Amino acid sequence: MQERRGQGPAGLELSDAAMAQLYRGELGRSDRWRTRLDTTTNWALTTSAAVISFGFGSRESTHVTLLAGLWLVMTFLVIEARRYRYYDLWNRRVRLIEDGYWAPLLRREPVDPDALRELATEMDRPQLQLTFAAAVQTRLNRAYGSLLVVLMLSWFAKVHTHPAPAVSLQEFIARAHLGPISGWVVSGLMVVLMLSFALLWLVSFFARSPLGELRARPRPRRSLWDAFYRPYLAAAPRRRRGATGV
Repeated sequence: MQERRGQGPAGLELSDAAMAQLYRGELGRSDRWRTRLDTTTNWALTTSAAVISFGFGSRESTHVTLLAGLWLVMTFLVIEARRYRYYDLWNRRVRLIEDGYWAPLLRREPVDPDALRELATEMDRPQLQLTFAAAVQTRLNRAYGSLLVVLMLSWFAKVHTHPAPAVSLQEFIARAHLGPISGWVVSGLMVVLMLSFALLWLVSFFARSPLGELRARPRPRRSLWDAFYRPYLAAAPRRRRGATGV
């Protein structure tokens, strides 16, 4: 009986228990890194609100405050992109366990050997799968794109309207100077930053989401009556090809 342990029902229960412990551990790691992402996002939101309130609080306040806030938010974006790469590592493992083990088990189908083999490979040699550029694009899409747009537009509005509306481009450029740095340099850098982040933000809408990112389920065509009284109706998930019942 001892020799055949792991092949019968007792072995199946042991395997499920081990997988449950593995799933709990990976889910805990993913949740901790998700919390760290939320913390950085809260810092960026608080900083943006503070610098905009202070920058437009009085006529004496300069546009330097908004530039400092923009720099801080960009720093938070870099920090969060690095954290997101680690979050993607652990969340990818969680999705592989769910998709390759628990979902087939609930459907009473064989487990997905490809997903489990990929999980074993990542556990054997852990490495970051998500590039830094893809992490920046994802965080721009989720939170930072709108924050940066608001801060940049606030800077342009501050320079243009304080202490009085600028009547020419030369006056706007003259107001945009930052100490010994010419207004042309500051304005040029702001335009380059705005175009760069706008390009990354637009590309993020068409780029494929990371494995761990949630996707909206397809909605079936339905009548107006169902749209009101059955708002959460979703299409039935497609079964895997070649999947057979156990």
